[in-house]
Amino acid sequence: MVYPTPFNPYKQEEVNLILSLAPTHANVKNLAKSLGRTPDAIYTIYNLAYSGRWLKDTLNDMEDSQDNVATKIARAKKRQGIFIGHEI
Repeated sequence: MVYPTPFNPYKQEEVNLILSLAPTHANVKNLAKSLGRTPDAIYTIYNLAYSGRWLKDTLNDMEDSQDNVATKIARAKKRQGIFIGHEI
């Protein structure tokens, strides 16, 4: 298995996997080891996913065709029914 190097972009499957698990310290540690990322990188995905204002503002400033970590997080949240972090 080839692990990503630290500054490689996240694949959609990685973001889906991260957000499919509860943001516990144990899960972060296991995800970091399994995905070849640092625990801080995993925590960052959780922080971005659950801070609704940042994600909403970021997505509003993007075009539909962009494919970056913000759009991947938004897709994963929608697919998994995560509504925490959305301001109504």
